[in-house]
Amino acid sequence: MKKALLLILGIVAVCFLIGNADYLANFIDTLKTGALVPLVLSIILMLGRHFVQAASYDAAFDAVGHATGFWHNVILIFSLVFINTFCLFSGATGVAFIIDDAHREGCDAGQSTGGAILSQIGYFAAIFVISAIGFFTMLVAGQVNFLFVTGAVVLAGTLVALSSLFFIGYRKPRVLYRFFLGLERALNRVIGLFKKALPAGWGRKTAHSFENTANILARNPKGTLITVAYASLSAILNMATLVAIGFAFGFEQAAPLVAAFAVAAISVILSPTPQGIGVVEAAIAAILTASGCSLATATAIALVYRGIMFWVPFCIGAVLLSQSGFFASKKTATEEQKHKDIGWIAGTLVAIIGLVNIGLAFIPSSFAPYTMLTSWIDMSTVFVGGPLIIGSMLLLVLAVGLVLRFRTAWAFTVCLLVLIAGAEFLFQGTIHVGVAGVLLAVWLFLKRPAFDRPFSLGSLQHYVDDALAHARKRIDGARERSQARRAATEAASEDLRRKTGWEQQAQEGLTLSKTTPDGAMLVAEDDGASGSPCPAASEGPVLCPGRAEGREG
Repeated sequence: MKKALLLILGIVAVCFLIGNADYLANFIDTLKTGALVPLVLSIILMLGRHFVQAASYDAAFDAVGHATGFWHNVILIFSLVFINTFCLFSGATGVAFIIDDAHREGCDAGQSTGGAILSQIGYFAAIFVISAIGFFTMLVAGQVNFLFVTGAVVLAGTLVALSSLFFIGYRKPRVLYRFFLGLERALNRVIGLFKKALPAGWGRKTAHSFENTANILARNPKGTLITVAYASLSAILNMATLVAIGFAFGFEQAAPLVAAFAVAAISVILSPTPQGIGVVEAAIAAILTASGCSLATATAIALVYRGIMFWVPFCIGAVLLSQSGFFASKKTATEEQKHKDIGWIAGTLVAIIGLVNIGLAFIPSSFAPYTMLTSWIDMSTVFVGGPLIIGSMLLLVLAVGLVLRFRTAWAFTVCLLVLIAGAEFLFQGTIHVGVAGVLLAVWLFLKRPAFDRPFSLGSLQHYVDDALAHARKRIDGARERSQARRAATEAASEDLRRKTGWEQQAQEGLTLSKTTPDGAMLVAEDDGASGSPCPAASEGPVLCPGRAEGREG
């Protein structure tokens, strides 16, 4: 399944590049107008920046007691650039990916979370250092703006909040336990809406691991300082990249370039777009034009900076993503696992062909920007209307069969692809579609040993039973949680009922009273009346003078 997901991400990346083809063309044309040496230097600084950031991540996990390796973190850094581009909450997604990656490397929950948070502390601390430099630069030039100040305040608050988790874990571990237990209850309420629940004891285990991590950091402050130092150096190299690009286009005033980078760094945090696309360029151009740079030069600097700092790492990350912890192939993969991967890849490819052609039948305008890709699998030039939709739906059904590795689905798919390719070969303008169909059919034929399962209604029973068992388990879990909540509510109601009226008064009297040595009872003052000894009686109730009979609390 991971291979199929990786294939989908690759297709999405290509579509993303095609959708930004005009931007990339402008970037390349603008790049040709700059000085060669500073531009080469800027690319070297960009690569150095990512390598130093990888060293910061390595130092962060080493500080919590589990180093993950420098080259491993290099792959992680470039992969994060690629992943964050397609995520709405890119920062949170990046942290989750770091935690998952560390967990796959053998870190426990506390080490994974602690290392990820420490790496983010280093990142925010580095941006804070750059912000301080930029603030001083803009203060001298008299160009401090509201956006920069707001971002700096948000950045400082985030830095304090993240750092406080480790401080509290070391100084006040009980507070940390209460925090994570409360967080566990809150998260269970939220994901309970989707019939899910956190593992039992998640809050306590995470708090315990966090406490251990905080103690490790307290005993190893040098590791924390190294993490922040590497992260700060990474940010400085990032800033030096913008300065080099400015010099490449003839703008040799370092102070406005430093101020522009500081505002750009804050803009990334506040930007609603992934990686600050569009916002960073506008911020850089605005600061530079306010410093006397021409609009054309400022736009060129912003465009080339975005191209070098985003598009180059994006392409590197797309290549290295398959080597990251989540997608990395096991070196000892069994033959069965390889066959499963082939089934998923084949099913995904056939499903994409079916879905694209259904989309071309109903919403062709949406696929117009991606004609470079869709033209290779576009059957609408030969088949139209009902035949196109029926053929596309049949491909979707066969895709499911290929994922399940049914030999019948494999045979029907090969035959259908050959028939479609034959029809496409009849027309000169659609020969390339026929070529693509033949190539896919040939690949499926070569991989035929993977599709070795016979198809029958009985063969589907296993999957139906698994689906029903999973659904039954979900329903039973929801029923158990509902019964547990109902029992807790009823217990609380019964306890409240028992602790009302006369029984509550009796309990209060028992708490406030004490018995004298001779058996008399001393009652605490009630409503201004002083308590008096009540002689013990052998039978019948004895009322104290300070308490009227029949009075209810």
